[in-house]
Amino acid sequence: MSKHPLENQRHGLIHTLRLSKGWTLWEAWVAATAIAELVSLVLVLLASTTMKWLGTTELVAVLYTVGLLQGIVLGCAQWLVLRHYIKHVGKWIAVTAIAATIAWLLGIKAIALLSFFLVLDHTGTAEMRTLALARGVFLVGAWTGGVLGLAQWLVLREHIRRAGWWVFANAIAWACGLLVAFVGTTFMIFDRFDLATALAGAATGLAAGAVVGGITGIALLWLLKPRLRRQA
Repeated sequence: MSKHPLENQRHGLIHTLRLSKGWTLWEAWVAATAIAELVSLVLVLLASTTMKWLGTTELVAVLYTVGLLQGIVLGCAQWLVLRHYIKHVGKWIAVTAIAATIAWLLGIKAIALLSFFLVLDHTGTAEMRTLALARGVFLVGAWTGGVLGLAQWLVLREHIRRAGWWVFANAIAWACGLLVAFVGTTFMIFDRFDLATALAGAATGLAAGAVVGGITGIALLWLLKPRLRRQA
C-alpha cells in the first residue's frame, strides 16, 4: 500500500534537512559555529599574549588581522553547511569576513571606552561596574550580530524570502553569545597561556559558539523550510 502524499512529503523534508551520517541542518550549523568560535577565541588569546610587546602600528595591524581571520573562519565553517541547501553562496565567506572585521574593530573600541570610563568611576561598587560592563558586552554583541546578519542577508535575499529576519536573529544570537563569552573570560588569565587558561578558553569558545549557532540555526531552519518543502 502506497504512502499518503503528505507523509511522503514529510519524509522527504526530513531527508533534505539531514546531511551525511545523520547530521541534521541544525546540528551541523551549531557544530560549525561552535568550532569557528573556538578557533576565533584561540586567535584572540594568542594575539593578547603578544600585544604588550607591540607598538601602536603593529597593534592596529594585529587587531585588523584577528578580525579578518575570525570572519574567514566563521564564514568558511557556515558555508560548508549552507552549501548543501543553497547553491551559489560562495560570497558568504567574503561578506562574513568583511563584516566581522568591521564589527570586531568597532566593538572592541566600544568595550575599551566603556572599561576606561568604568575605571574612572569610583561611585559604584565592583559588582555594579561588572554589571554595567556586561550590559555593554550585550549591546556590542547585538551590534556585531546586526552587522554580520546584514552582510549575510545580502546573500540570503537572493535565494529565500523573509531573509530580513536573519539580521534580527543574528543580533539576538550574538548578544547572548558574547554575554556567555564575557562570563567565561572571568575564569581566564590573559597574562599567561597555561593549561587552565586553554581549557577555560576552549569551553568558553564552544559554549558561546553553540549559543550563537543554536539561535541562528533555528532561524535558518525557519527560513529554509518553505524552500526545502518544495524540493522534498
